Amino acid sequence: MAAARWAAALVTLGVVGLAMGPRACDAQPVVLSNYGQSRLSLKPYDWSYLRVDLPASFSSITMNFATNRDIPREHLRDLPRSDIAIICLMIANPPIPDISDYYLDNLLSNFLAVGSFGDMNNHSNLAQCIPFQKNTTIVLTNDQISPGVWYIGYFNGLGSARTQSKMISRGRARSVSTSITVEGCPTSALWGPYCNQTIEMIACSQFSRYNNSRDLLGQSIDTQRRLSTRENNRRISFLSRSNHPIGDQLDSNSTSLVGVENLITCAISNDSLCLGLGDMKFYFFDIVNLALHVKITAANFGLVQRASLICYLRYNALPQRVLHDYSGDISSAPLVIKLPNIGRWYIAVEILNKTEMNNSTSPMLDTTCFSFDWQVTGCLNGKAGINCSWEAYVLQRVPKRNPSVPFESYYVPTDGRALLEDSHFLLEQFLSNSFYEQFAWTYFLLDVPQGSAGALIHFQLKSDKELNYELYLRYGGLPSNDSWDYYANRTSSSNGSIFFSLQNSTNSDMDLSIFYAKEGTWCFGVKHPNTSNSQTYISVSLQGCHRNCNQKGVCHSSVDESGLTFYSFCTCDRDHGGFDCSDELVSPNGHIRQSVFLIASNAAAILPAFWALRQKAFAEWILYTSSGISSALYHSCDVGTWCILSFHVLQFLDFWLSFMAVIGTFIYMATIKEASKRAMHTVVFILTAILAATGATRSSNISIVVAIGSLGLLIGWILEFSTAQRFVCCSWRINLSVPQRWPNLVPLFWNTLETLNKRFRWLYLLLGFITLSFAAVSWKLESNSSYWIWHSMWHITIYTSSFFFLCSIRVNMMGHSPETNYELTRHDSLPRTEPRETQ
Repeated sequence: MAAARWAAALVTLGVVGLAMGPRACDAQPVVLSNYGQSRLSLKPYDWSYLRVDLPASFSSITMNFATNRDIPREHLRDLPRSDIAIICLMIANPPIPDISDYYLDNLLSNFLAVGSFGDMNNHSNLAQCIPFQKNTTIVLTNDQISPGVWYIGYFNGLGSARTQSKMISRGRARSVSTSITVEGCPTSALWGPYCNQTIEMIACSQFSRYNNSRDLLGQSIDTQRRLSTRENNRRISFLSRSNHPIGDQLDSNSTSLVGVENLITCAISNDSLCLGLGDMKFYFFDIVNLALHVKITAANFGLVQRASLICYLRYNALPQRVLHDYSGDISSAPLVIKLPNIGRWYIAVEILNKTEMNNSTSPMLDTTCFSFDWQVTGCLNGKAGINCSWEAYVLQRVPKRNPSVPFESYYVPTDGRALLEDSHFLLEQFLSNSFYEQFAWTYFLLDVPQGSAGALIHFQLKSDKELNYELYLRYGGLPSNDSWDYYANRTSSSNGSIFFSLQNSTNSDMDLSIFYAKEGTWCFGVKHPNTSNSQTYISVSLQGCHRNCNQKGVCHSSVDESGLTFYSFCTCDRDHGGFDCSDELVSPNGHIRQSVFLIASNAAAILPAFWALRQKAFAEWILYTSSGISSALYHSCDVGTWCILSFHVLQFLDFWLSFMAVIGTFIYMATIKEASKRAMHTVVFILTAILAATGATRSSNISIVVAIGSLGLLIGWILEFSTAQRFVCCSWRINLSVPQRWPNLVPLFWNTLETLNKRFRWLYLLLGFITLSFAAVSWKLESNSSYWIWHSMWHITIYTSSFFFLCSIRVNMMGHSPETNYELTRHDSLPRTEPRETQ
């Protein structure tokens, strides 16, 4: 009975037929599901995923993306990779964007041409992406994409540095809001992208019979399944012969292969068996386990010589004349599909005029009647391959104890020859034998559980002799020489896929991985010689990060925005990047050079600190000294040299004291009283602490700091003006009849200019502004690759500019404080006192 269940599960044959009928009255798609995400914020080089499940009955999906970026399409090609923000769509596994010039050029070309994703029907391992735009609405129907699990990836910045551990990621944060609506047809009687195709139910009967060459089993099962009871005017026969590849073992006394035959007869109602010229009929069948081939043959086609019966097949979607996976004229020869994928296959048949195809106008009959059958063939008793002569094994997933990431596990065969406690097993004891061919095949099946599409499948082979095995891997089907997703031997592999890696292989070792493996059934076939005297151990595991991030980073796991799928990723060290930290971004010598520059450049803080100490401005001296020391300690920790405190504490101190040093320079130039200065410093302490704690690395902070400093300088001058002008309000007499007072504004203006001229040393003030401009340019030019040099220049120029600004103030050498005797305005009634000037 177990064999009967396996055989019945191999294929579910065409129990429905679809006709291109007229649109049903008031038939409108209905909403199957909705998803809304108000705002997803992405920092520079940040990314996230969203899982979207499309049921088999869906008709269309509408996706709305609203971002905070609006770049004209004609300017997209001019953007650097670090500034490109994209949205990617991929079936079955989270996308990893390809950063090659060829791919990015095609991405932008497709978007500029159609304003949407590229070709979604190529079923390739490349994600289809579009750049961020202000508002983007994309509608995809089931003619364009297949049902199943789809993943949307959001990426703010591309390149190998995307996973690099960085002190500051220059660039803007991006936000995106997503709204998704999935629609389907309201009833099972409607079909198609717009629910304008009717489904015609048919009645089927199934007869299953088991036999073998010695007639050991003589049992039969007859099952009838009625799907409709409409009047049957014509009948069509469907013949299915199916043998399951991984069946239960039969009685040990039985040495013959047992075959399973399923005969399904289906009745077509309303004479729909007859097709007119150009009409098209649809059917489908499900393959739920591995099969060898599908064969479709026409029968009872009549004596129509000028007509051709064209058959189209498409995996997981309705076929069309211009969009299908396989096609052929089954009126002249059967259509055979070798090693079909597990899943739903759709068949479309139509009548074409042969003479019409040759640009002839010869007449033919209005309708043509026919029948056809299809056969699905597989194997039983743990067999697979041609003539069911190769061995096939199911691997059992064993979860690891205390896994570092979810779903971490390994696979072992289920037949008892391998211990569940061992994560590897001897390969030679499972290999197939053949005396008729030079090479044999052995197949292994494993299942990737739902929700773990963000993990990777890792294969490792270790032999005591030279490896002469080849590995072929395929998702949802048996691999072969001509049909595979990934291929590898000890010297080469299938190139061109960012989801596959073959590394560190030698003559006796092979190490390969499939990144972000799709959920479902995978099959890998080992092609090997018939005889082997080596001992090869193989391990198959489901892991988080490739080679543990190559020991150059830390493996993390996260969950997508829907909460349904875990995915793993690497956070690389300061010198490496890429998906698995295998890309060296900084050489060892370069690391030393960058560390020296970033740490030693803070010595520039000695200049303003020495000046402040010489003038006995002890508060400023402490501020500049502590700012330089904290910045040096922070960069020492960031480059991996030494961390005296935690990274976040050092980062806060560095930015906070740097902000204070800039603003303190402005306040010092105001030459106000100590009481007012202490009050302003207290306010600045609070504001800069908030800036450093809430977003220290924001690019806008430099503008905010300069604005606060300028405001402090302006307030200081206002306070100084109110004190130095010696207004005596009570001595004023309001006399509107005295116009001679108004001309005093002119002396006031010239007196103010004279005061400013005497207050500053203008050469130093000019040098201060020049070095401050260099500091702003250095800040602007910082990038991930050139950060070390430009940020070192920032240290030098910002401290030097503070030094020049301090030197630009004329100081009373006796009082060791900036002169405050200059009067910005004077009243004529007061005695004039000449200021003392010390050059």
